Amino acid sequence: MAATVKLGATSVAKKALMAASGVVLTAYVVLHLAGNLLYFAGPEALDAYGALLHENPTLLWSARTVLFASFCIHVVVALDLYVRRQVARPISYGRYERAASSLGARTMLWTGLVLLGFVIYHVLHLTIGLFHPAYSPGRVYSNVAVAFSSIVPTVIYVVSMLALGLHVSHGALAMTQSLGLTLQRDRLRVLRRLAAVLALVVAVGLAAIPLTALALSLLRGR
Repeated sequence: MAATVKLGATSVAKKALMAASGVVLTAYVVLHLAGNLLYFAGPEALDAYGALLHENPTLLWSARTVLFASFCIHVVVALDLYVRRQVARPISYGRYERAASSLGARTMLWTGLVLLGFVIYHVLHLTIGLFHPAYSPGRVYSNVAVAFSSIVPTVIYVVSMLALGLHVSHGALAMTQSLGLTLQRDRLRVLRRLAAVLALVVAVGLAAIPLTALALSLLRGR
């Protein structure tokens, strides 16, 4: 009995830790979206935004450290909780009845794995420029335009943003539950709708950039 109580307390603590790291990551995604939407304002606006981020290296690397730590915590704890659930129920049901749940909830593991791969690719692609055909430090708009002038990277980004939207649609709601903010049914209903809106805005907003860059590249090629 004591072991069961301890295991439950540990799981609750880890869910709270994952929720806290999720708050940091969600805030970053929203800020990242706001900054990247400057792409639609033109080269000067987006390049100025990039230059602003690099004006204070200490602040930039502090933010990156917090973000990296939050990302690692989120991934490690999520995988740990998943393994714990599998160990707790090692035998499959003879007949499985799917409970009423959202698509985002049912695909959290898979969208999480997609996003893990995407983050690695994104850093190598547009931060370091390793997979970029003509990377130029400081020229953010040009880097984006060239990066999405072909179909493959555009598809990778769009699919990843769809995965991000699904992940956020459930994750934003789940983290509020883990932090004890959805105890009332009316509040839960409102937060569920807000999570859905946030997920839609993030997915559409971030996917629109590579799609627009690809479309402009194809138009210029005509």
